[in-house]
Amino acid sequence: MSKGRTFANDFLKLIYNATAIANIADNAAASPFTSVHWALHSAIPGETDTQDANEITYTGYGRVAVARSGAGHTVTNDQVSPAATVTFGQCTVGSTTAYFFSTGQVISGATKLFHKGVLGSRLGPFTAKADDNITIPGLTGVAVDDRITFFTTSGSSLPTGMTEGTVYWVLTVSTDDITISTTQGGSAVNLTTAGDGIAYRVTPLAISPGVTPQLTTSTTIYEE
Repeated sequence: MSKGRTFANDFLKLIYNATAIANIADNAAASPFTSVHWALHSAIPGETDTQDANEITYTGYGRVAVARSGAGHTVTNDQVSPAATVTFGQCTVGSTTAYFFSTGQVISGATKLFHKGVLGSRLGPFTAKADDNITIPGLTGVAVDDRITFFTTSGSSLPTGMTEGTVYWVLTVSTDDITISTTQGGSAVNLTTAGDGIAYRVTPLAISPGVTPQLTTSTTIYEE
């Protein structure tokens, strides 16, 4: 079961704004931490992973500290976004692509991960049948060869054949229905059971020398 909306916002404000939850939680009596650290990832970290799992590397990269306050993070409607653009170090050597981001407590290393999210936009709930078709009601802004990924929510179960957090290619689009492939223009992923969850359109962040990666204020953490 999910949290109630009021408590979900209270929880997020405790973590990202350092706002105590009245009669429940203090903002650490002794030495509360003052920043949340944002990172970039080439693949989604697992549920038990630390923040360095699948974290990108290039010369010039490092996690970015954002103030644990209302000036650093906007919390509303069970969601968190940075209050200003998060700018990572410029790439001087190396190349990589980021598909996901995360937040955590410490500037580097195998440290506690708070939340993880998709670089892109939330398309909303989907349902799938055992015919390879995925239905996303009200689908807009998605075209063939776009990148897409899927996650479970409380009580949902992905169809057999689909892997959570895998970045797929959109193979076909027909109104609210799509099919997906593991390669661009490849064969449709064979979905052998029905399922449901949340779909995200992925906007890959290609990084090469001279590129300064940024996360805009539309980057969103969802408490789902």
